[in-house]
Amino acid sequence: MRVFLDSLQIQKNYNMAIYTSNHLGKWHWLRYNSNILLIEEFTSEIARAVSHKNLIQGSAGVHVLSVNGITETCTLSSDVLLQLPQGQNFVNGKTPKIVIPPYNPAYKDIFDLIITDFAIVKANLDRQSYMSQRNLLTSASISIGSNIRCTLNYNCLFDKMFDEIKFVDAYSKANDFLARTAKNYDCRFFATAGFDETYKVLSGNININVSYQKVYLLNLESEYPLYSPQGYEVTGSIVIPAKNWYTLRDMYKSQVVKLTNISIVIGNRYLRLGQVIVEDSVKLSMGDNMMTAEITFKGFARL
Repeated sequence: MRVFLDSLQIQKNYNMAIYTSNHLGKWHWLRYNSNILLIEEFTSEIARAVSHKNLIQGSAGVHVLSVNGITETCTLSSDVLLQLPQGQNFVNGKTPKIVIPPYNPAYKDIFDLIITDFAIVKANLDRQSYMSQRNLLTSASISIGSNIRCTLNYNCLFDKMFDEIKFVDAYSKANDFLARTAKNYDCRFFATAGFDETYKVLSGNININVSYQKVYLLNLESEYPLYSPQGYEVTGSIVIPAKNWYTLRDMYKSQVVKLTNISIVIGNRYLRLGQVIVEDSVKLSMGDNMMTAEITFKGFARL
């Protein structure tokens, strides 16, 4: 009986999928203009909106299809990266020397993509113009915890957004890249209104939603619409260390709508969120040997 069980176990092991080490722990390599974007998860979908109309009541009647255009979407999700240049040792004479190379500018992460495309959306709000499909950011979410993770949604297909998509197994030395995932202690929340308020972020969630006007033009004879950005809203909730509850109470009660430039900073990169802020609530807590405040807010564009 024992021999029989052992043989079953051997057969089970033979049926297991075996992957070599060069297929583990890899990120996807997406070329965006002259940069290489590193992403963990990426999906793209194309769908045609089709519905039927009954001109004559009953199943034997004439059925007409209503085609309402094609929708293309991309979704990207990944941890935020902080690049760490690798130091190299050189021995010149009696004294060793450590040389740290500069950052590799060719590589970008998902946070760089938010900064670039959200700035393009804001720049086109007051122009009433139609945007390039590549930059049609519709929503973004930033989740701050032990890691910082971002998810982006676009109104375009993968071939409009990226010039090249690869799953790379090997890189040349010229493409050396060393990074770590960003943590909550790498993040700061800035609110600037005559004086700077900087908060360390313990945890939080920030969501960006962009509204578009979808237009079909007859002379284009196309199922693909044009998109014009109409506005955006930023909603968020952050938990910060709070030693002085009185200051936070007074700030909340001072005014309802504040003309304040709000930003999230990860490492040394700024994501500018908006210029008008409404604080929904401030929840003050004590526990785990720490005083904290959970601030819920909405931010809007100021044109």
